[in-house]
Amino acid sequence: MRDNKLYTPVGVRDILFKECNIKRYVSHEIGEVFRSFGYEQVETPTFEYMEVFSDEKLGGTKQKEMYRFFDRDGSILALRTDMTPPIARIAATCFEKKYLPMRFSYFGNVFRYNEEYQGKQREFYQAGIELLGVDQADADAEVIAVAIQSLLKAGLCHFQIIVGNVEFFNGILEETALAYDICKELQIYVGYRDYVSVEKIVKQYDMEQNIRQLFIDLPKLMGTLEVLEYAEKLTKNIRAIKAIERLKCLYTILQYYGLEKYVSFDLGMVGQLNYYTGIIFRGYADGSGYSILSGGRYDNLVSQYGEDMPAVGMVLKLNEVLSALQKQCVTIEQKKAKTLIAFTEKGRQKAIEIAGIYRQSGMYIEMSLLGEDISKNMHYAESKQMSHVLYFIDSENMKVISLADEMGGFTVDIAVSELILPNVEEEKQ
Repeated sequence: MRDNKLYTPVGVRDILFKECNIKRYVSHEIGEVFRSFGYEQVETPTFEYMEVFSDEKLGGTKQKEMYRFFDRDGSILALRTDMTPPIARIAATCFEKKYLPMRFSYFGNVFRYNEEYQGKQREFYQAGIELLGVDQADADAEVIAVAIQSLLKAGLCHFQIIVGNVEFFNGILEETALAYDICKELQIYVGYRDYVSVEKIVKQYDMEQNIRQLFIDLPKLMGTLEVLEYAEKLTKNIRAIKAIERLKCLYTILQYYGLEKYVSFDLGMVGQLNYYTGIIFRGYADGSGYSILSGGRYDNLVSQYGEDMPAVGMVLKLNEVLSALQKQCVTIEQKKAKTLIAFTEKGRQKAIEIAGIYRQSGMYIEMSLLGEDISKNMHYAESKQMSHVLYFIDSENMKVISLADEMGGFTVDIAVSELILPNVEEEKQ
């Protein structure tokens, strides 16, 4: 019989030293970008009432994909499946409209149950931002700019942000004048990229040739401004034309940021149409088969919590970002202890004092817990790829042992007073 204490459940895993250090570094760098744009961090509960995540009218998570359990009072709770609904709840219940626009950022894990596992994780680490209270292309552009600059700060350089606008698709659906159920069928096929079925439907029903051609051409409507200009010529629908104009304006603003080379368009991108209400985007990196970020405008979500306000946001899928960094061979410096301080009983006090001075100056120092055996301490330091051992014989005498230099290492006996110490006060200034 298997001892479950020795294993993790399906879909979750341990993150060990090196990967954990990289994860923390990347999270810190991304957090600095968020703060530089004025996004303040909040934390939401790991579990909430199931209803926060299950509103399927707005594209909520299906109940079978949630980790659900009962509270003692009989309420159904769920592990967090999405970060955006809790942020919408916070915006609606904790702040007044006079504070608009509101900028939130977050870091946290979300949990989703995949029935067909196939190597997919069920716990995901995410970081993201939400910008609430403004319905302008400037807000859309800012969110995409933060996404791009976050990826660049994390160390990625080979990636692309693909942008669409669900209002364009809603507009051309209106222009077909097809029945509601046929339009829903088209939405599903386009969402799954089943363009063979899309072409079959538009050829089956009467509609103007230009709009039929637009649906047939949807798989090709990917690229830069030329794509938008071509699509604009094939539709007369005001809703669709406004959507294209919004995308053009977005592109112009991103040019001002100097980030347009990372952006292209896909007018066949629809996502969850009952969730997104305007722009929608995904990010892809070379070497990764999954999207590394996603986002869009969701102007109808916050109203479900009692306050009507527009909103746009994005989420970075940090598991995929870390995977992309590895596949693109991006090297991230590992900040860890390079010096081991060992000591005899007589040298313990001085060793602790010196270690404290070094740490205050920003150095990473590890104290030995292996006793007075020098060879044992050297072997330990070498196994941790450290460069030096400082061995305190007593309060006045010590050995400086170099483990790796061009001469192959050396040992020097010096007085503690000869040790070069950083001026902590000067460094703080």
